[in-house]
Amino acid sequence: MQPYKENPILSEASFPVEVFLTNNLKNHIKGAPHWHDFIEIIYMLEGTATQQINDRYFQVRKNDIVIVNSGVVHDVKCIEGEDTRYLVIKFLPEVINSNYANTFESKYIMTFLNSQHHQIYHIEDTLKNSRDIFNLMMGIYQEYLKKETGYEIVIKGHIYHLIAYLLRNNILRAYQPVDLEKKLKKLDTLFKYIENNFFEEIPLEKAAKMVNMNYHYFSKYFKKITGKNFKEYIDYVRVCEAEKLLLSEDIPITQVAYDVGFSNVCSFNRVFKRVRNYPPSSIKKPKTAKK
Repeated sequence: MQPYKENPILSEASFPVEVFLTNNLKNHIKGAPHWHDFIEIIYMLEGTATQQINDRYFQVRKNDIVIVNSGVVHDVKCIEGEDTRYLVIKFLPEVINSNYANTFESKYIMTFLNSQHHQIYHIEDTLKNSRDIFNLMMGIYQEYLKKETGYEIVIKGHIYHLIAYLLRNNILRAYQPVDLEKKLKKLDTLFKYIENNFFEEIPLEKAAKMVNMNYHYFSKYFKKITGKNFKEYIDYVRVCEAEKLLLSEDIPITQVAYDVGFSNVCSFNRVFKRVRNYPPSSIKKPKTAKK
């Protein structure tokens, strides 16, 4: 069966996270291979299931965690009638990885986000080693259900806590060079400027001057540190901001394109699809209240 792409998270523009419980007794779980742009964490609460990650299959049991990165083909299947329940947490990478990188945490977060697609993160029986993981997972669920003031900060903190657990238990290994923080620090001024002025034209020459670098050296330096060339990075930031507007405001795509810095809608549509792998027209507009 050809894997399909799962629809994007559309619940909250400013906080693209979805959390829900899946119950095999209520609705038989017989998934099909698929992939998506967001990160998915599966926490087994009861029973067993067969998990596929790319071309590998393995059993997951109560208290296991499976982390599925963006772009990874996967699916879950359960035996019909078996009491299998699990918690699903989905979030876009932007939730924990600001476009305008915090240098002190970047080496850990980027390790989590840039993990290899062939790598399987299956943490077995977390409860045996730490009840903290159970509390983290259920804490995310409760915060998402209640949506009290500041719930976004609490959920983000819980995800950070999980990443720290993975690092401390050598499930993830920070692979960045020790001087990455210093290298990122050199770009702090530029990141902050882009954050506030992404809708304007920002020439490469101007960006290089802002961080006191030679034009040609800056171009190579920026790509080495961020993984994108400067134009790709600006496009990425603009697309992220455009998606927030499309999800939260009932305004035309043409207006969104201009608001985030594109000179015409054709260019916007092309860049958006290249970055997100789906066109901006596929995003559902928010429903306005009837008067």
